[in-house]
Amino acid sequence: MTVSEILLTAYYERADKKEIQSAVKAKANSGVYANADLAEGYFKELKEAAPWPFPWASYTQSREPDYAGKFINVNEGIRKTWNSKAINDDKSARLKIFFFGGSTLWGAGSRDDFTIPSLVAKKLVENGISAKVTNYAVNADVTTQSLIRFVLELRKRNVPDLVVFYGGLVDAWSACREGKPGVPIGSSNLERISSEKEAKARISIKLENLALIRLLTGKKQPVGCLKQLDVLSDGALDVYLGNVWFIEAISRSLSFKTLFYLEPELSDKTQKTKYEEGQLLKYEKWLPGYNDLYSLMSSKLVRREYESLRRNVVHDLRTIFSDVARPIYVDGGHYGEDGNERISRKIAADILALYAPAN
Repeated sequence: MTVSEILLTAYYERADKKEIQSAVKAKANSGVYANADLAEGYFKELKEAAPWPFPWASYTQSREPDYAGKFINVNEGIRKTWNSKAINDDKSARLKIFFFGGSTLWGAGSRDDFTIPSLVAKKLVENGISAKVTNYAVNADVTTQSLIRFVLELRKRNVPDLVVFYGGLVDAWSACREGKPGVPIGSSNLERISSEKEAKARISIKLENLALIRLLTGKKQPVGCLKQLDVLSDGALDVYLGNVWFIEAISRSLSFKTLFYLEPELSDKTQKTKYEEGQLLKYEKWLPGYNDLYSLMSSKLVRREYESLRRNVVHDLRTIFSDVARPIYVDGGHYGEDGNERISRKIAADILALYAPAN
């Protein structure tokens, strides 16, 4: 038994490593990046910088681990964002802008200087707007986690002039994966180790980690959410809009401005590459119904938003890649730097409309 476990563990470690290496090469050669060798180096670094599960953090459940690399740098849980040297030296920069979201905003697929917040910062400077931009996004964050992170900053008296919330996709993923809306990814695992179930959970976790059990049971088949699409999309949208309402209420009290964006998704890209088609199928296999759930959230947004907020405040970006033929996505949920460029152009234009310099 012991010898079999040791041999099987070594086998699965090699097999998992080979699978990761294969995925890294596939992303690097997806057509999204001009330099495949550089991209492969980036994705190897990304695996080190953003391991799963993330370190534990009070209230929010997780935080980004600190990391120093060639492409990715995280300090005290915050990803490095491009800001002009003049603005970094100027403590009285005109605008203080916070960004909150999940992995797409954090920049899974992009170098530090080419995340959405970094590109927005560059565009603002080019258009005469002095701003200090901070990227508080965390991989796998649902909007409630982003909201709590924001509240923790406000508690420190760290109040922005403008806050940008970018997401929605992880809310759909979490609702589909966990079987209920409004909870962080992995909540079902945490529930298993509540005090009354702790002993049983410890045993089950140990058993699941045995290589022999993995051999006998094989990979778990995803349950998905195809049978609960309407209920879960309603619930996820309720939670999302409830968070928007709460942030809007705080903004009136503390006098900061807000922008909200519902992010795009690969299924909305009409002209997909062969690689992108494969990634879409892979994600749907991982979590059946997830794409449909997010599409339902989007289709219900305008009516539910007006019912909840009495006005439309969420910018829906789901069509931003719809007619783009060139490669955009590096996997089923994340885009490369060209995708970030297109999105940042839209967000920067919205910010400029709020803070256009006087002629």
